[in-house]
Amino acid sequence: MKHGRGRARSGAMMLCVTTALAVSGCDSMDTHPLPHEALGLASVADTDSDEPTVTLSTAELPRQIDAAVALADSRGARLTVAVLDRESGTRVLGGTDEPFETASTVKLFIAEEVLYREVTGEATLADEDHELIRSMLRSSDDNAATLMWETYGGPEIVEHVVERHNLTGTTPPDPGSWWWNTTTTASDLLTWYDDLLGDSASGDESAARIVGHLVEFTEDGVDGYDQRFGLPEGLGDSTDLGVKQGWMCCLAGEWLHLSTGFFGDDHRYVAVVTARETVTYDESGPFYDTGFLPDTAMYDATDDGSAQHARETVTLAVETTLGSAHRP
Repeated sequence: MKHGRGRARSGAMMLCVTTALAVSGCDSMDTHPLPHEALGLASVADTDSDEPTVTLSTAELPRQIDAAVALADSRGARLTVAVLDRESGTRVLGGTDEPFETASTVKLFIAEEVLYREVTGEATLADEDHELIRSMLRSSDDNAATLMWETYGGPEIVEHVVERHNLTGTTPPDPGSWWWNTTTTASDLLTWYDDLLGDSASGDESAARIVGHLVEFTEDGVDGYDQRFGLPEGLGDSTDLGVKQGWMCCLAGEWLHLSTGFFGDDHRYVAVVTARETVTYDESGPFYDTGFLPDTAMYDATDDGSAQHARETVTLAVETTLGSAHRP
């Protein structure tokens, strides 16, 4: 996303990993009434696929997450990793579960609220509205998100989602601020995804639309930003992978990247990975040691070196925690 400076605010089994960190600081649209196979939540991916079945050992996850947090620390980043096994109900959290800005992941809430209003008869959506939702979720279209945000009540969207899913760490942006400054927690995002993939209050068809769009994410956003970091690159062999990414700079001189989504047979696992990373440029680059901050409200960070470094941190964290080398 290309928007920038916000103000940072600070029955399942829970395994918590606490790690001390020594880091301080900061589009085009095709017509598709429904995503492919979108009328079957449990079968968005072909059940006869030759892709390998993914199985995680939740007993090993705390150690692997701890290693990922340490790796991120060495790269100048503060990391949070949260994983939910929807089959067992086990949640594993590493890092800190403090509130963070949603950046573009709030588009999940926007889409759900608009589709919920369609299901309940509060709103009538035209084909153009569904195209906006499609582009917003698949390709992180900021203009679509802004139009939906302004049309459907702004902060009320977040308030309704919080109430519907009993989220405890999610708040709308301050008055006069923008949708990307909504704050949430890794735990709340796990809950939201679990509800979406289970008994969705938005109805089966609306939930299937959202799931289908997330499965069919594009490699680049409408602004050209690479969306493959984190879960897509770290879980390239996974079945039923669907993601919503987020990114923005510069809060307290830091990049914020989020990689969220689901993977595994029947969307068994949900993962949320967030990283706040000090803006870092290579010594060979023109911005090294200049204090330059690639504020995404004003600067095209598509090919920015510090953005690439931050994306790689998230991908390395996913590989360390969830990659095939660490599965039973």
